Amino acid sequence: MIDPNPVLDAETTVSEEIILTAEKITKVFPGTVALDEVSFNVRKGKVNVLIGENGAGKTTLMKILVGVEQPTSGKILLDGKEIHPRSPLDATRLGFGIIYQELNLCANLSVTDNIFLARETTHSNGLIARRSQKARTQELVGKLEQKIDPDELVGDLRLGEQQIVEIARSLAQDVRILIMDEPTSALSSSEVEVLFRIIQELKSRGVAIIYISHKLEELLQIGDYITILRDGRKVAEEEGKNVNVPWMIENMVGRNPATFFTHKDRQLGDVLLKVENLTLPHFGGGYRLDHISFELREGEVLGFYGLMGAGRSDLVDCLAGALPQAIGNIWLDGKPVTSKSISGRIQSGFVLVPEDRQRF
Repeated sequence: MIDPNPVLDAETTVSEEIILTAEKITKVFPGTVALDEVSFNVRKGKVNVLIGENGAGKTTLMKILVGVEQPTSGKILLDGKEIHPRSPLDATRLGFGIIYQELNLCANLSVTDNIFLARETTHSNGLIARRSQKARTQELVGKLEQKIDPDELVGDLRLGEQQIVEIARSLAQDVRILIMDEPTSALSSSEVEVLFRIIQELKSRGVAIIYISHKLEELLQIGDYITILRDGRKVAEEEGKNVNVPWMIENMVGRNPATFFTHKDRQLGDVLLKVENLTLPHFGGGYRLDHISFELREGEVLGFYGLMGAGRSDLVDCLAGALPQAIGNIWLDGKPVTSKSISGRIQSGFVLVPEDRQRF
């Protein structure tokens, strides 16, 4: 196990330097202890992974680091000096940047305005330098290998595109410590690869990255140090090269993952859902969904996969009644589904858990 508070000697490289320490952080909310004397070290030029089950305290700890929440007890040391960030603005001045799990964007503003919100570039006369801001936005979006219009309203973008904007906004800041809370939750595999290349570039510039994710396999790709929380306590810390997925799961949940799953053969039932020629016209011509047909049987799990914009979300939105302009035939349990409204589809038996939990 790694010493949670190693002493740096003369041979320690810059990339191994601990620049941030959360020391015995405790956070008590009414009725619950969210964090119980958690200590967490962040190393310069490294990806410092923080994982744990939902409710383990990961996001609470990050909110304390950037001043959104205040600790009940404990302290934060930056470059060996105690700091007291009282707001995200304080944290930004100290060199922190954060990509929140729940996107923190203004839907009624453009991509450019979101990226430069509260830190606008101005001319000598005090007016906003919109042309240079737009050029910088195009540069950042291009770096992430996207074709998002800088003038487009964020509210008109798909969730994955909004996540790209959130990442671009963080890259626009001159940060020393970048916190990424579930940054790949709505990204396709190709977009994740681009993000990982950006992370490697940031590391080469000495930026310390705190990375939170439930996708354990991707953590093995980029994680330099792994810290695990369980029930508000730190239970393990290790170098990424020394860990594997079973080790992470066992420390996250407290028992061997092999005991969780047993394979059981089962017979699939009759066709429960039948979709025939489901079509969603595109406003500019063509189709967002082009005559999709499939069947789903009782007891079956049917997955849909594709890149961002391929139509995955449109498909389930059509089934849930969120896109009434869709045409085609749907049968549920052998009976035709005729309602075009969300409430009607719910009464028929459809339930949608959306990708964007804030807006829907």
